[in-house]
Amino acid sequence: MAMSQALSEEEFHRMQAQLLELRTQNYQLSDELRKNSAELNAVRQKNVVLERDFVKAQKALNKSKKAQEVDALLSENEMLQGKLHSQEEDFRLQNSTLMAELSKLCTQIEQLEKENQGLKEGGGASATSPTPKPASSPVDGELLRLQAENSALQKKMTALQERFDRQTVAQGNRSDATETDGPASANGVSDVAARGEEPAAEGANERLEQAEVKLEQRANQLSELEMKLNTEQEEKRLLREQIHSLEASKQAEITKLQEEITKLSDKLKKKQESFQRLQGEKEALYNDSRTKIDEINQRKEDEIKSMNLRVQKLQSDVMAANQTTAELREQLQSKDREHELALHTLKDQAANQSAVSQEQVDNILQENDALRTNLAALEQIQTVKTQELNLLREQQGALSAELQQRRTEQESLLAQRDDLNSQLQESSFANRKLLEQLAEEGQEKERMLRELDEAKKTAEKRKAMLDDMAMQLNQEKSDHKEALSDLKLQHEKEVLGVRARYEKELRGLHEDKNRSEEEIRQQLRDEKARTRELEGLQQSVEELQAQVQSMEGTKGWFERRLKEAEENIEKNSLEHQEEIGRLQKDHTLQLEVKQSEVEGVRQQLVEVEKQRDEHSDTIGKLKQEIKDTVDGQRILEKKGSAALKDLKRQLQLERKRADKLQERLQEILTNSKTRTGLEELVLSEISSPSRTQQTGDSSSVSSFSYRDMMKEPQPANQNKSGGGSPQSQRPAELSDDEVGELFQRLAEVQQEKWMLEEKVKHLEVSCSSMAEDICRKSAIIETYVMDSRIDVSGAALGAQGDRGGLGSVLRDLVKPGDENLREMNKKLQNMLEEQLTKNMHLQKDLEVLSQELVRLSKESSPGGSVAGSG
Repeated sequence: MAMSQALSEEEFHRMQAQLLELRTQNYQLSDELRKNSAELNAVRQKNVVLERDFVKAQKALNKSKKAQEVDALLSENEMLQGKLHSQEEDFRLQNSTLMAELSKLCTQIEQLEKENQGLKEGGGASATSPTPKPASSPVDGELLRLQAENSALQKKMTALQERFDRQTVAQGNRSDATETDGPASANGVSDVAARGEEPAAEGANERLEQAEVKLEQRANQLSELEMKLNTEQEEKRLLREQIHSLEASKQAEITKLQEEITKLSDKLKKKQESFQRLQGEKEALYNDSRTKIDEINQRKEDEIKSMNLRVQKLQSDVMAANQTTAELREQLQSKDREHELALHTLKDQAANQSAVSQEQVDNILQENDALRTNLAALEQIQTVKTQELNLLREQQGALSAELQQRRTEQESLLAQRDDLNSQLQESSFANRKLLEQLAEEGQEKERMLRELDEAKKTAEKRKAMLDDMAMQLNQEKSDHKEALSDLKLQHEKEVLGVRARYEKELRGLHEDKNRSEEEIRQQLRDEKARTRELEGLQQSVEELQAQVQSMEGTKGWFERRLKEAEENIEKNSLEHQEEIGRLQKDHTLQLEVKQSEVEGVRQQLVEVEKQRDEHSDTIGKLKQEIKDTVDGQRILEKKGSAALKDLKRQLQLERKRADKLQERLQEILTNSKTRTGLEELVLSEISSPSRTQQTGDSSSVSSFSYRDMMKEPQPANQNKSGGGSPQSQRPAELSDDEVGELFQRLAEVQQEKWMLEEKVKHLEVSCSSMAEDICRKSAIIETYVMDSRIDVSGAALGAQGDRGGLGSVLRDLVKPGDENLREMNKKLQNMLEEQLTKNMHLQKDLEVLSQELVRLSKESSPGGSVAGSG
């Protein structure tokens, strides 16, 4: 019973530890679920923002002229990636097939080597053993042996035939052979007779017959040995032939395998070279992508710095809240120390009470029954918790799968966003180039307009000059006509004298006129060529004007794009401001929640103080009980010392009686007539008053120390077996069966006494192990309290929520009316362990909150970068 009860206590402790582990796992899983759900929400928000940016960028791409080039590049990139993956897969497949072939070849070579070795060993064994067995199979070995025997028998047959032929030639008949055998045998017998000094003829004949029998036996043995030797030699020869043939075949196979291995190694080298080349190309692609990613990361770092400043402000607020919680923690730690001191005093008093009496053993049995009921309840709770854990694990698996999917989507969207950003940068670069070209074209247009104005001015000047020339010509004509009329008048007066002079003047005038006409014609030609040049210039001017108009159209399109981009920037800035306001509201709400939690911690502190007062009352009661038990123990020890004296007195009597019994037993063994005296003695022992005293005062005897019992086990056994005072002996007659039964009962009583001693030892060991466990747990609590002064920030955040959990069930199971010391210790231990687990999980919650803050800051920073790029 004691063993099973102690085991049940250990099982209870183990179940309690498992329950605590399950609770911690449950808390951890719930924390991970919260984290995963928060990350999912954040990823969804990011996904929505990225989808908006992607739609905008897609519209911009559709509008831009370089969308086709980007699509071509993307398709080329995808094609190259597909080629790379396919080549990698081909290489992996080829590598795996080559490795499989190599492993097969290695195994084949090993098998062939093993077979070769076995054959060699089989040949050596055949040379030494009379019946060799080759390594191939027992049937082949039998066949070889039969072949060898056959060949050996054939050789023997030939040898016998030759001998028979020789004997037939040498000897004429069989009688001569017998006569020749006779004297030889007679000589042998005479020799024997001479040695043994037996000259009689009958003895000689007997000796002759014996010698003949022996000679025949020797001849038979020699023939058998020859047979065996011949068979073994033949087997050896056959085995050597087989080994040579096998070695030749093995050598051929090994050369083939080596050739195949060289071929496969060449293939492997080629594959490795191609793989290295592919890896080089892949690394080049990765380096290009990394340079782009570094540029984007540099932009993001500036935004992260600005967010870090905000996070530092929030952290300062959190530090202020932590200081208040640290003060509350210190108060809790001081109270815990007081509780620990009280616990240590109780432990010392409990250690003094290790030698517990039989009544305390009954109490322990009752406690074990109560613990079994607790264990059943705890197992039910554990099954429920395991079911919840399985559900949580399934949910976590589903959430992790969804999260992985979201992450892959996020990565693809981020890659698309990076591509769109690069395309936007290229388009903006192209816009800048177009604007520069526009500015250059405008400058060229102004220069051409200035040249056109200059050409117009020169044309007007030349036209004025032509008009002047025409007026001069008209004037000269009119002057010429007047001069002609004058000359005609003069001609009439001076007809002959002046005709020659006038003709000369006319010739000169005609020449001048021709020269002036030629000059005017040349000037007209020049003017026509200039007008043609002006017409060509007008065409180029018209073309330039058309280009200017198209440039103005593109300028309007770019201005519209700029307006759209500015509107997007304004929208993003408004969204960011809204997010900042929302975060500030969330932060204020969180601060309010923290303040409410701090108030809850204060209320819990008040409750803890109340519990401490209750504990102090219970400690006082326990102290009083301990005093009562100590007084009772002293009384029991006095009784035990008195009983010990009685037992010592009875021991001496029992020793004397044992001597007498020994003498009687000797007499019984020697003579069966003296059995009546032994029967009288045994009957007197049964009816002795010391036996009734033993049974009546069992409680008082069990109260003295177990060490005295262990020191003197033999007298106690004799006492229990019933050895009363010699005054109360009465004669009686007992049969042999009754004497045997009495001895059997004596042995059973002694066995029961040994069992009880073992139970007492086990109880002492269990008590010491329980005390050590209590000391170890108190040391763990002390170290935890000393190390985690700051870590107990949210020591009682979830205390009110956990009131209806496992701790309340355990408190209900443990009866409040029972004032036993061990149950009280268990209650205090359960409460402390629950408080510590709550503190641990509150600390984890704080860490999760800080991680959430950092993550929110990181989320807001990429959001800002996206807005900037949009």
